[in-house]
Amino acid sequence: MLLAAAAVLLVSPSIAGAQCVRGSEKGLRVGWTAFKTPAKIGVGGHLRGMKSQGPSEAQSWQRLVLGQTLTLDADEKSVDTDDKARDAKIAKFFFDNMKGKIVARVVKIDEKEKTLTLSVTMNGRTVDNVAMEFKREGDGLKARGHIDVLDFGASKALKAINEACFEKHQGKTWSHVEIRFDADFKPCL
Repeated sequence: MLLAAAAVLLVSPSIAGAQCVRGSEKGLRVGWTAFKTPAKIGVGGHLRGMKSQGPSEAQSWQRLVLGQTLTLDADEKSVDTDDKARDAKIAKFFFDNMKGKIVARVVKIDEKEKTLTLSVTMNGRTVDNVAMEFKREGDGLKARGHIDVLDFGASKALKAINEACFEKHQGKTWSHVEIRFDADFKPCL
């Protein structure tokens, strides 16, 4: 649903000897696909409110990304599924039933396996081994992974959104959520 590695996506590709600089949050998109109904139909969306922390320059995109931290808002102003009524329900019944903001930090980059490892805190619980596959595309980076909201103690939030959407979800809201981060790079100087 949210999470972080997005900081990974804020960076520039490295050019031999060049300094890479982190781009702005405007070039970053943090999204998710949650699932409903026994047929596991996906509902996609993204979070707009975020703040990144970490180095603003480094000798390579990997050094710039490692340790980046992204703090995500998960409220009615930030949730965006292209359906205002659904956004309000997700904010009220899911995110309002959790503690605090969502914070994600990139703790490992494995170039060979093309994976990022994140430490994600959501609902006051931290999971240190959230894996995301990444690929570089042109001047950008795309990362994909998944979480289980139950790993973050979000059973109350899951139950609340399932009850609020019981008919539309046919009584089934899945705990598995696909997460994604896309970012455009600012060129290295």
